[in-house]
Amino acid sequence: MEVGYLDESGFALTLPPTYAWCRRGEAKGVPRAWGKEGRVNVVGHLVRGREGERLFFALLEGPVRWEVVRGYLDRVAEGLGRPLKVFMDRAPFHRSRGVEERRGVWRGRGLEVAYLPRYSPHLNPMEGVWRRVKGYLMPRRHYGSVEELKEAVVQALRALGGVELKILGEGT
Repeated sequence: MEVGYLDESGFALTLPPTYAWCRRGEAKGVPRAWGKEGRVNVVGHLVRGREGERLFFALLEGPVRWEVVRGYLDRVAEGLGRPLKVFMDRAPFHRSRGVEERRGVWRGRGLEVAYLPRYSPHLNPMEGVWRRVKGYLMPRRHYGSVEELKEAVVQALRALGGVELKILGEGT
């Protein structure tokens, strides 16, 4: 059985600085250009198996909701060659009734879903993927349009060997 790790990330037209200095006890906010309209969300999973690590992702139109997670996992279950156990964090949209109801169908196709312990992003290798993409692989820190941003995100994920999945459903 192969093991996978699923996570989501958001990208804004202006990427935040990778680090900043401030006085002890102060928090610095970073303003975002265009607000929610200037964002691209991505869901992805990293598989560790006999063939090494393989990265898969899908760009989203709109926010990440349980329908998106279910649609993504439906797509993953369709294309399985070997059994896969996918670990996710305990975000509410991962544990929703709509996702939980589908677990039996996925199990029948060879996909098992499990949850990581609470407050343990260090156990999810997808966090490292997002960190590499945002910190090193994005060619610029500011993008003039959402289309430019989407293209930059896709190029960065492909540079890591990522394969884009098309998913159907709300929010995609």
